[in-house]
Amino acid sequence: MSEQEPLSSAAWGNGSDPSVRGDLAESETGETTASFIESMPLAYRATFDTDAIEAHAGIVRRRAAHATRVELWRELSERVAAICIVADDRPGLFSQISAALVAYDIDVVAAEAYCRIRPDTRTTEAVGFLWIRRLAPGGAVLPVRARDVARIGEMVEALATGEATFEASLPRSIPAPTPATSVRFEEDPTDGSTVLTVEAVDKPGLLLIVTQALFRAGIHITNLRAKTENGRARDRFVLAERDGGALSRERLLTLQGAIFEAIERS
Repeated sequence: MSEQEPLSSAAWGNGSDPSVRGDLAESETGETTASFIESMPLAYRATFDTDAIEAHAGIVRRRAAHATRVELWRELSERVAAICIVADDRPGLFSQISAALVAYDIDVVAAEAYCRIRPDTRTTEAVGFLWIRRLAPGGAVLPVRARDVARIGEMVEALATGEATFEASLPRSIPAPTPATSVRFEEDPTDGSTVLTVEAVDKPGLLLIVTQALFRAGIHITNLRAKTENGRARDRFVLAERDGGALSRERLLTLQGAIFEAIERS
């Protein structure tokens, strides 16, 4: 892609034309927007409006049988772009995506991620939404280009298919955190799930540090929500054991220590 190519054309994946709107018509997968909505958690439906949901459904359909799909779905002010990433859910997926972003100097301003069951294959699919910006040396913010989205897609697919190793995509260094870091666990009163919340002064690579620690501990992330306000990051993860079971108190204490250690060691 050239520097002049409009960001609205940015996509990665071998599905159909990314300019096609995600309307109620059936697509390659035979899935409608209505069935997509039904397959997504209630938290997703409460977060996004109709236009956004239709756009997301179209991106998910365009993934079809391919390993991944990465597309721009909204351009925002202050040089922030929102992208959608679709892939089979697997251990370490969020760590892989975080590594791909850090490798290309992409900063995550906010994130939402959900899991659903694909109606056609009955497999678990992860659908993530990232609000990103491109950082230059010295901290300047640059426009996100179409080729940046394509490169992110290439890296995500290479990691998802095993063509690239996770370690090879890690940054050489990540800024050390300040002492104002909080790592806590809570039980969601609605369904009893375990919720991890990490709060810290925002640094590029913070999301990668936490997701890598969770992956190494053998923890499965079923939902993710990350947001930065006034220079402070608040990352929220819904967690489970890889077999779907609940985490014991002893497991949580060990995990809390591992996350703190990972942040301090970076």
